[in-house]
Amino acid sequence: MIPDATISLFVIDDHPIVRAGVDNVFDGEPGFRLLGASPTVSDAVAAWRTGTPDVVLLDVRLGDADVVRSVEQARAAAPTTAVLLFTADPRHPRIPLARRAGAVATVAKDTPPAELRAMVRAAHDGRLTDGHRPERPLLTPRQHDVLTRVGHGLTNGEIADELGLSPATVKAYWQETLQRIGARNRADAISVAHRRGLL
Repeated sequence: MIPDATISLFVIDDHPIVRAGVDNVFDGEPGFRLLGASPTVSDAVAAWRTGTPDVVLLDVRLGDADVVRSVEQARAAAPTTAVLLFTADPRHPRIPLARRAGAVATVAKDTPPAELRAMVRAAHDGRLTDGHRPERPLLTPRQHDVLTRVGHGLTNGEIADELGLSPATVKAYWQETLQRIGARNRADAISVAHRRGLL
């Protein structure tokens, strides 16, 4: 793949303001070409008869359409296209299934323009390894150290002794870990961590 090649992008979103906003983010930016936008996957597929895009920004909530089915339709019509889920709710319950259906990552609609462009480029280059940020682990090594020890049943004080940290520092790492994995408490965190393969 040529590093400086122009990346073609298509937006599927049923909100005209969102489509216009994405157009503003990429308009005139070197290395990007917005092929078009549509409110439904069917309209998008029809538009792709003259050429499929490199990357698609797909709204997770398209009227009554199920996002998993939307991803499947987009992938069937354009198997080499990278599908990015575009959403105001990164915790939408259907996102994990949509990822399994072939979407490469999830992008929040409040992502800053420069970061959105970076994520589209990363999707195009095959460098998106995590659901929300390009090439960024979900947890830092220290957060993972704390999570692992919580999974073994250690208290904050015991973790502090084992890692040579203060209890306050361990508590801070733990609160950050809960936020990153979207858990409410220790029991929930352990369950989520097992589901995500973190333990």
